[in-house]
Amino acid sequence: MKKTAKAHVNIALIKYWGKKDKKWNLPLTSSLSFTVDKFYTKTSVEYKPLLTEDHLYIDDKFITGPELERVKTFMDMVRHLYNIPYFAEIISYNYVPKKAGIASSSSAFAALALAATESYDIHLEPKALSALARFGSGSAARSIYDGFSIWHEGYDHITSFAEPIKGFSDMAMLICMVDQREKKIDSRSAMNVLEEFPELKSDWISKTNMLLNDMVFAINQVDFEAMGKTAELHATLMHELISKTGVKYLNETSHEILDLTKWLRSQGHKVYATMDAGPNVKIIVKKENIKDVISYYEKICHVVVCYEGKGVHLL
Repeated sequence: MKKTAKAHVNIALIKYWGKKDKKWNLPLTSSLSFTVDKFYTKTSVEYKPLLTEDHLYIDDKFITGPELERVKTFMDMVRHLYNIPYFAEIISYNYVPKKAGIASSSSAFAALALAATESYDIHLEPKALSALARFGSGSAARSIYDGFSIWHEGYDHITSFAEPIKGFSDMAMLICMVDQREKKIDSRSAMNVLEEFPELKSDWISKTNMLLNDMVFAINQVDFEAMGKTAELHATLMHELISKTGVKYLNETSHEILDLTKWLRSQGHKVYATMDAGPNVKIIVKKENIKDVISYYEKICHVVVCYEGKGVHLL
């Protein structure tokens, strides 16, 4: 039977960068994120006995090449884990710029994980669904949930999953759309380069673990300022790390937004920046303070205001 699922993008506050197991997509460290409402993916899956391979359509285009191979690899794992004997027709619509550093794969594989299992009448608990989505895209493990979630790095397929945590009900994000084009180097390829830099890798693991503890403490203490500062620090550390491995994602406009954010803080506004593997910058702000700062960012680029998004669900 055909099932359709919808999942929203999540933005990491403590980043995921680097793998300790490529086959099972296990991360070097745990991470923490916030699911947003404006960017999402809708995906339908229907198993068809007469198909000899998976057919993939994205935004009404028949997909071949590396993008198809990544989905086929994921679907092969779904078939292997849950004894599904058929290939599938997969139809997906992406309401988020692809490969632009706005975590499009998080919503894509979260939606695919739910649709691929439910269409064969397999009903997974959230943690098991999170672990399955992780195999397609690490960040997808966190898009299973509303709002805030933490992805535990784990040591095998079963133990590496995300779960929800209580966060800030008054939080919003301003997504500063610097460049919506596909980046030249995708996140998977860029993070794999870290294996060539063992000292940087070790330093990244220790600092990430420390800042994750700081983040969890800030959230538990309902300390918005500490949360924002920790998120900005970790994003900065990640981009410094990436640049040391020979890859750069931020551009002049990105840095202009970062400078503006620091200036706004000097004027008493509690705004904090985070950036994924791309030039687009996300501004962490309380809902009540959006009106005080948004005009500054809109002078630089198009801004999308995001609030808490829903976890993956059937339509």
